[in-house]
Amino acid sequence: MDNKPYDSAFKDLADADVEALLRLIGALPPGADVRPLRPEISAPALATDQPYEVITATDHYIAHLEAQTRWKANVPDRVVRYEAIFWINKQLPVHTYVLVFISDGMPDNPPNRCLVKAGDLTLISEFTIVRFWELSAADALAQNNENLLPFIPLMRGGGEQIEQCAQALGQIENETRQRALSIHFVSMGSLRYNRENLIQLLGRTTMIPERILRETPYIQSIMAEGREEGREEGQHQAVVELLLVAIGKRFPGLDFKADVERVPDTEVLKQLFVELDQIPDVNALRQRLAALTPIRQP
Repeated sequence: MDNKPYDSAFKDLADADVEALLRLIGALPPGADVRPLRPEISAPALATDQPYEVITATDHYIAHLEAQTRWKANVPDRVVRYEAIFWINKQLPVHTYVLVFISDGMPDNPPNRCLVKAGDLTLISEFTIVRFWELSAADALAQNNENLLPFIPLMRGGGEQIEQCAQALGQIENETRQRALSIHFVSMGSLRYNRENLIQLLGRTTMIPERILRETPYIQSIMAEGREEGREEGQHQAVVELLLVAIGKRFPGLDFKADVERVPDTEVLKQLFVELDQIPDVNALRQRLAALTPIRQP
C-alpha cells in the first residue's frame, strides 16, 4: 500500500485483529487457524501488505491482502508477481484480496485476472476485489470490535453509523488504544467525509481534546500525504509537533523539544505518542527519549 497514513491504519487493524479483518472481507472460513507470514518476499525482494497462512481441517493456503487507497492500473501485474513468489517460497495455494478503500478512479469493470506469458512460462492470477464502500457499516458495527471502527466511515452507510462509530470510540477504556484508533478514524474517515466534522465529532464523544486533533499539524499532514507522495520529512516534523503538544499537556511547563527532535524514526515517535499515558513521570520520559536517540560516533 502506497499512502503511508492509511497504510499505518490498515496495518494497525491487521496487527491488532487479523481474524476480524479476514472475516470482514470474507476471507476466513469457520474454525481456521491464521498464522502471520513475513511481508518480505524474495527473488526479487518485494514487500507485500499483509500475507497470512490459513489452515483449516481441509485446506492450507496463503491469504494475501493488498490494500489500495484507490485503484491503480498496475495492481493486476503486481499481484501476479507476488503470488508467483509466494508459491516459490511456500509452495502453497495463494488467494489474493485487493482491498480498495475509495471509489475514485475505479473503472466500471476492473480486471480481476492477470496473465503473464514469458516464453514457455505462463502465469495466470485471479484475485478478489473488495470495495470497502460496498461493505455494510451496520454489519461491521454489529461485530462490536473496536479495531474495525476506523474503517467504518469508508463503508456503505451514513451519518447514523458515523455517530455510532464515534460513540464506540468514546467508550474505549484504554486511553492509549482510544487515542490510536481515533487518529486512524480521522485519517481514514477523511477520505470520504469532512475532516473538521470528524474532529468535532470526536471532541464530543472521546476524552481527546478537540484542540489536539485540530490545531496540531499531524492530522493536516497525514491528509496531505494521502494525496501526495514523497512527504516523509514533513510527516516527521508533524509527528514531532503533535508529540510535543501531548507532552506539554501531560507534563506542563517542561521543554522536551530538543529531546524529541533528536529521535529520527517517525514510526517510533508515533508509538511514543500513543503510549504517552503509560509513562509514569518526567524522568521516565527523559530516559525513554534518551534510549530512542542514536549514539553519536566520536
